[in-house]
Amino acid sequence: MEIKTMAQPLEKTGEKGAKVQIYTPTHICTGYVSCPSQRRLLDLLNGIPFNSDEFLLVSEADIRTPDGTEAAVQSAHINKANILFLKEIGDEHRGLGSEAGHKVYPYMAKSTTKAVKLYMPLYTLTGQIQCTERKRVVDVLLNAELRFFALTNVDICPLAGGSSESGIGFIAVNKRQILSLAELGTQ
Repeated sequence: MEIKTMAQPLEKTGEKGAKVQIYTPTHICTGYVSCPSQRRLLDLLNGIPFNSDEFLLVSEADIRTPDGTEAAVQSAHINKANILFLKEIGDEHRGLGSEAGHKVYPYMAKSTTKAVKLYMPLYTLTGQIQCTERKRVVDVLLNAELRFFALTNVDICPLAGGSSESGIGFIAVNKRQILSLAELGTQ
């Protein structure tokens, strides 16, 4: 079984799935999410190719609240509507171009990346968003079919202080949790 995420396959981590860290308004949950064969994590979050559950099953979950309380549970069901963003953790991911042979994704229109800053409850995210040819950032936000979109080369900054993270390769962002978005100029 091969686990897929936003055009990046993950090497198998046993039968556990992809190790992820899920940020919500009330806690951060770290654990494993299982994706069926040939599905990307972003597709699972968006319910592609069929509308999937509204809850994301996380196994071997460690849950941490802002006051520092931690709990370890065998499984947790996270409401997708309450996910701010999700990131993969670990060194398992590589780009599809590193695989030999036929690529599993279909033809994609040429895309460009645009620098953006997202303001969300409790966090600001700075990174790159991909837009296909003749599309704008706002078109990604207005796409009613998708709840989550990819943000790459991300810096995560908590609004209440704490340590920032930078250079995150990929996160899945819940666009319904975005308070505002600013397109950053080219440098």
